This record gives sequence, C-alpha cells and structure tokens, in this order.
Amino acid sequence: MQVPKRHLPVVGLLGLVVIAAAGGGIYYYEYVSPPNTSCGVASHRLFFMTAIIFELGGFQITNGAYLNQSTAPAFNATAGPSLVGVKHQNYTAPSDHKTINAIVGDTITLYIYGVNSTDPRQFAGIAGHGFTISPSVNGQFGTGTIPLGKWYTVTFTVTQAGTYAYFCTIPCSNGHGSMTGSMVVSCG
Repeated sequence: MQVPKRHLPVVGLLGLVVIAAAGGGIYYYEYVSPPNTSCGVASHRLFFMTAIIFELGGFQITNGAYLNQSTAPAFNATAGPSLVGVKHQNYTAPSDHKTINAIVGDTITLYIYGVNSTDPRQFAGIAGHGFTISPSVNGQFGTGTIPLGKWYTVTFTVTQAGTYAYFCTIPCSNGHGSMTGSMVVSCG
C-alpha cells in the first residue's frame, strides 16, 4: 500500500521564487462566465415544405437554400415564394426530411404548402393544418394556419441552442398526433 506524500507549502513558495527570479509573471484568470465561443456565421436559411395528413407523409422538407441577399423572396399565398432574381445557394435537406438544422443567430424562413388530400383519412371540413414550434422561439410567433391548397410562411431568428419540436395544431386525421418534426439549433 502506498502512503500519500505530503508536500510542504515551501515547495510551492520555492516555485514562485524561481518564476519571479527568471523574470516571469504569474497570471490568474477567473471567468465570471465562460469565454465567448463562436457559433459560426449566422445566415438566412430558407426551407420549403409541404404539409399533408400524417398517413401520406405529414410535414416534409422538400428543399432548402441559403439566402445570399438582405431581402427575402417575394411571397404570394397562392403562388408561394418566387425565387426569380433571388441570390441563393441550394443545399440538401436532411435525409429524414423533417429536421431543420440551424445555428444560433440564423434567421429561418419556412415556406409551407398545405396539401388538400383526397384521401378519405383526411377529416372533412378542416380549414388547413396548424403550425407551431415548441418551446416558442424567442416568443416570436404563436400558432399559424396553413390553408389547404395555399402557402404559409413564417420568419424568425433563433437565439438559443437546443432542440425544438414543430407540429400540427389542427386535428386533420387519426394520425394527427404524429404530424411532427424537429429543429436542431447548435452553436456552429
């Protein structure tokens, strides 16, 4: 069995004397909060999605792009977003087609088309699909309605890392509770 050795305070004092004699300095840092780490360069990300009853796919990300200009594309609820003359860089959406990836500071614009299904599993008489994100992203928006056969858009900026759930808020079919997706916000 080893017996722990006790070093006298003299050893520490001798070390300080040697450092001072060598012309060195002693620095002590104490962080009240951790040092600032870079979260990467924030950008404006566009996501193009469809909303249809869960039995036929639910929310699906069909495309995504980085916006390379300060103004968002023109938008019309019937025609959707117009990318004519818009500088953007396409990128591939996540393979699960339901996850929105972003970094802290990103501005996100979602363009969601409400598909009016002829499938008998869609509840008759619904006005559209509901849409919300939980927890609320900076309290920037509540719940919206994606009209069937029309486009819906929402823009927000993410300021906090974490995983958020987005989901339908209007019962649209028996699979309504599974009409979900996620947004993963990281620090670069």
